[in-house]
Amino acid sequence: MEELQIKITCTPLSHICRVNEKIEFFITANKALPLEVTLTLDGEALLETHTLVPPARLESSLPFPGFLRCKAKYADTAAECGVGVDPDQIEPLMKEPEDFDAFWEESFKELEAIPADFRKTQCEGIDGYDIFRIDCANVNGLRFYAFLALPCEKDKKAPLMVQFGGGEAYISEQGFRTIPPATEEQMGVKCAVLHYQLPPYAPVVNSEECKARHEEFLKEIGLRRYVYYGLDSPKKFYAYPSILGSIRLLHIVADMPEINKDAIVYCGASHGGGFGIYYCCFSKLIKAAFCGVPNFGDIAGFLTGRHVTDSNAPEFHGHVNTRKYFDAAYCARRITCPVLMSVGFIDNACAPTAVYSIYNNLQGPKMIYNKINHGHGGAPGEYRPLYRMWLAERLRELLPEEER
Repeated sequence: MEELQIKITCTPLSHICRVNEKIEFFITANKALPLEVTLTLDGEALLETHTLVPPARLESSLPFPGFLRCKAKYADTAAECGVGVDPDQIEPLMKEPEDFDAFWEESFKELEAIPADFRKTQCEGIDGYDIFRIDCANVNGLRFYAFLALPCEKDKKAPLMVQFGGGEAYISEQGFRTIPPATEEQMGVKCAVLHYQLPPYAPVVNSEECKARHEEFLKEIGLRRYVYYGLDSPKKFYAYPSILGSIRLLHIVADMPEINKDAIVYCGASHGGGFGIYYCCFSKLIKAAFCGVPNFGDIAGFLTGRHVTDSNAPEFHGHVNTRKYFDAAYCARRITCPVLMSVGFIDNACAPTAVYSIYNNLQGPKMIYNKINHGHGGAPGEYRPLYRMWLAERLRELLPEEER
């Protein structure tokens, strides 16, 4: 039996329009079944509900900047289409805390008062690279962990690629060994690579052990995800030690004699996209960054139904006063280095309204890639080559002419 297939298209074809401009959604399917069709503010506040048999047409508009999303569903089959309405005018809903800068200045001073106790342990290398586990002392009695790859050639200082994963952002030693050669291929030059681990435990050796070790950790803290840890207090919230510890490791690595500290770039998406915004804000060492579908923008927007919360997590509800110090849109106001971002117009993890609240506040050279027909993970074929070429070009601009 043929599976049901639903499709939604729209005008304008660019999926971008102005406030009060007419938007048309066209719903088609390969079966004439009654579909539940909804119009929402970026997947959150419900505006309209209809039962329609395709082919069908819906007309609407928005009287303010945001994202209008149409969803058509039958049983477990669904399709979505999103339109940005003056997306370049979207700002975070909540006013920035007056003590935002003071909070972070005090936090970094607290970190500086703790001896770094930096540890660097060499592990099995790979062709062309020496591999190290590194970690340092952090706030809250924790340690922060990462892997570092240094090119074996010592005749010149290496540029540095900084990376942070998506999801729960854990990595194994085995998994890290695949990253430096891939980075060299993508960037066109041999880079040192600094790749962070988010959870505050030592990374495992083998990739197949990663999930089991992390599940064990989650049982220890009694949560389904580490990102929900410490929501009752800004200085206990998981992102607090994660930001401080990773910035400390970045500065330690940048001071190594093998590193060209004038040629440091960043690459990350989702969770890693959000943390890339943090790194560009809190350290001037990052000279350019690709921050794909970043998290942590407009953290209070869900309160008025502007968009779904980060990863649509109910755990974040009621904790705006903690998370307001971690809104990436506020961090963006302090960023002047070149940043390339991306956004999925039907992203249910990092909603486009929230992403644009970050992008619109960047103060330096910036570009955004609109994935108008995709959500969080999907993308057109040109997407990855495009952002890799952009980042490679930014890196080459930072290098001495003879090394480009």
